[in-house]
Amino acid sequence: MRNFTLSVSVRLWLAASSLGKRLLAPIVALLGALTLPAHADDDIFGMLDNVAKGADNSGKSLLKLAKFGGIGLVIIGVALWVAKKKNPQIGWGWVLTCIGAGCIMIAIDQFIKKGQSTIQLNPTDVG
Repeated sequence: MRNFTLSVSVRLWLAASSLGKRLLAPIVALLGALTLPAHADDDIFGMLDNVAKGADNSGKSLLKLAKFGGIGLVIIGVALWVAKKKNPQIGWGWVLTCIGAGCIMIAIDQFIKKGQSTIQLNPTDVG
């Protein structure tokens, strides 16, 4: 008798869950179609557009590409850090290398400005 009660309650719960998903999906699709899409000023895709616009000047476009690649490396480093909990084959060296190289690539234009001011050149905006 105990197994029968458990079986019936599980089947009722699964049926209610399935019905809820079937009813909720069209409502979510309708609300998604009716709402206006959000537009960000400068997100990752805005960075890609800026990189494409700066392709005529190779120095500036390479620095913009370095910033974008640096952000990508930091994201990869954080993802490796999170994945390290489940995968012991991922070493701390990979995590720290990705995050460190990403931070250096993000700050490369500041290194160039500091180097120009150290040797008393007129620092220029490279960003």
